[in-house]
Amino acid sequence: MLRPRLIAALLVDAQLHLVKTTVFEQRHYLGDPLNAAYVFSGYEVDELLVLDIDATPQGRSIPARFVEALARFTRVPLTIGGGITSLEQIHNLLALGVEKVALSAALRQNLAFLQQAVDRFGSSTISVVLNVHHRGDGQLLAWFGRPTPGTAGQPLLELALACEQAGAGELVLNAVDRDGSRSGFDVALLASLNSQLTIPMVALGGCGNQTHISELLAATPLSGVAAGSLFVYAPGTQEVLLNYPHTSSWLAEQLPHLQRAWR
Repeated sequence: MLRPRLIAALLVDAQLHLVKTTVFEQRHYLGDPLNAAYVFSGYEVDELLVLDIDATPQGRSIPARFVEALARFTRVPLTIGGGITSLEQIHNLLALGVEKVALSAALRQNLAFLQQAVDRFGSSTISVVLNVHHRGDGQLLAWFGRPTPGTAGQPLLELALACEQAGAGELVLNAVDRDGSRSGFDVALLASLNSQLTIPMVALGGCGNQTHISELLAATPLSGVAAGSLFVYAPGTQEVLLNYPHTSSWLAEQLPHLQRAWR
């Protein structure tokens, strides 16, 4: 089995500032995303997931000039998302050197777009972000795009299976309730869902330390683990400190017991 990827998740706003959110609401300004991408490239991160969180509300896609600059500043795989609604946009992003595009809000009214993108560009280039939220009545719902008043969520497994059937190459499960909390992953949920799907999964939302990663991977063999706060803040603070574990040494210590758990 391939080693799970440790993915640095970076959010940018309408001004192309690097920000970090808490429960999708409160925003903390972090600095220049190009500088951050350069630093993470130097750390040789497994992957950068860069999402323009204002693109969809503003009816646009992540700016091509910004993605082009990102591709110049990095030597690591890039997954790019934010307001992508057409095959032409996907083509243009891939032509800039992006490895994968992340689709979400565009699928809310047109899930067929996912199948069209997969047919045109191949499943390995198409990720889908599902935003997951625990409702007050205990229901677990998922959304394409940002959960907002008036946009009804769907049962998570139902939506995940629809993405799998449409050919998505990977699912990014983004826990809205845990965003920015550093309280840990919903291990039971992720393990249960992963056991019911064949599509590769990436966990995002809630990671606060390396123990959270090892606990999750001991429970279920995910394709990747993504984090924002862990990699942009100093431990236990909101002081900006871009950091990343040396994966070859850290995961080498974790993998013996993880591999036994996966058998």
